[in-house]
Amino acid sequence: MAVRLLRLGVVLAFAAQAFSTPTPKGLPRRQECAGQSCTIAALSGSSGQPYGPSVAPTGGSDAGDCCILTYNPSAASVLFAEKPALQAECAATKSKMVQKRELDSNVIENIKRAACAPYTLIFARGTTEIGTLGETVGPALSLGLNLAAPGKWSIQGVNYQATVDGDNCLGLPGGSIAAQQLEQVASSCPSTKIVMSGYSEGAMVAHNGVAYASQAAASHVTGVVVFGDPFNGAPIRNYQGPIQTYCNTGDEVCDGEFNISLAHLAYVGIDTTEAVAYISNLVQS
Repeated sequence: MAVRLLRLGVVLAFAAQAFSTPTPKGLPRRQECAGQSCTIAALSGSSGQPYGPSVAPTGGSDAGDCCILTYNPSAASVLFAEKPALQAECAATKSKMVQKRELDSNVIENIKRAACAPYTLIFARGTTEIGTLGETVGPALSLGLNLAAPGKWSIQGVNYQATVDGDNCLGLPGGSIAAQQLEQVASSCPSTKIVMSGYSEGAMVAHNGVAYASQAAASHVTGVVVFGDPFNGAPIRNYQGPIQTYCNTGDEVCDGEFNISLAHLAYVGIDTTEAVAYISNLVQS
């Protein structure tokens, strides 16, 4: 994945929004996932659909596949059949694999101590973005929601390692943290309406966070709102609520391909403004 283009691409994306034609509007959520988006969502275990594609997904890495099996061992037989050498590779590198991540104890304490807000946004940033909310979509949503309903929102970023290794593991390490964060918020503030959200790798984190949380915690999720989503159109297991997906025309990440283009870097502006209105209506309904 050409994540090294991210910083330049962000600047160009903002310039494109300011000085040229508007960013394409977010596409409606697919009723069903298609192609590699569906395949990798099943491989992650987040969609609740069995992994067994007629065509094996492209991209990724052996280390990433071994990491995936740490979270979704049910895919092992099919994955090992696709890649006969992978089983030995996973066994040999087990101690070096990305381990399941735990929610930071300071985050837990902060959630417990904070006053409960009527609404909570849990947001996961994109690959290489700094800060728990990132530098693009997350801050735009935070600003918009707080302006729309001052004092009504708790905005929380998922403190995970947003790296290419995480992409190759389909957002599962971050998803493990997001699931624990969701469970903690649902337990500490049972009346708050929770919206799970994320951009790019963070979109996979949001899917996985809901899918791997307890069913009791997932029942507190009012909606899932994602941008540049590699799992575009995939359902989330144990969750029947709305999934709003923003995928720009020409964004191949939304096809599960992880090819970074300007379309993938252009969600701040029209799309985030629409998302703020959508989320505001969702939590108030």
